[in-house]
Amino acid sequence: MDRRQAAVARARREIVEAAGAQFAAYGYEATSFSRVAEAMGRPKSAIGYHLFASKEALANAVVDEQERRWLRIAAALDGPGALPELVVFLLTAAREVEVRPVAAGAVRLRQEMPRLGLAIAPRFDVEDFVHRRLRTELVMQGVPEPEPDLDAAVDVLLGATLGVLSIGSTRAPRDDAADRLRRLWVPLLAHLGLEGVEAVVRDARPLELDLEVVDPAPAASRTGWGPVLA
Repeated sequence: MDRRQAAVARARREIVEAAGAQFAAYGYEATSFSRVAEAMGRPKSAIGYHLFASKEALANAVVDEQERRWLRIAAALDGPGALPELVVFLLTAAREVEVRPVAAGAVRLRQEMPRLGLAIAPRFDVEDFVHRRLRTELVMQGVPEPEPDLDAAVDVLLGATLGVLSIGSTRAPRDDAADRLRRLWVPLLAHLGLEGVEAVVRDARPLELDLEVVDPAPAASRTGWGPVLA
């Protein structure tokens, strides 16, 4: 990659990170190129249509960036079974939503864009991933699949993991987020008939991935951008 290509790639990545924060905070409809540029301390022309043809293209770039990361997390799982891998994935995904603006933005966009009639080209179907891991664990334990409860369980798991925590809480320390999730997951998974849930959930830890910090904001307006995968 030559210098020009590297500069374009870096600019694109910075814009996606900044846009993720704006989409997370304001949603698809209230976010604009002007708002993203203002958050970066740059003129609108700096993120013009030469990099993203439309706001929809920018939103899809945010979603795609996070789905690439989910793919990398899934590929790094090496647990002793489907349930331990699922819990580790969820813990890692929850942590991402807490610390990475692009993660929170992607989660909100995945909820809003279909309701607005806007297409998303999925790279990673997180709902299907969770569904398959749960079904595999049920089969391994010889538990009949509790349809339609399994679909409901997937919705609640992802809603709690990616949705509730993205709002944040002013009444509980962020370090308690994983413990709060564990308290939600144990009764839900046990309700499906799975055994050993409490121990699996208690012992699971999020993946420690190689990280680097990317901060697209100018020095005067930095507010603690989260880490991204190297």
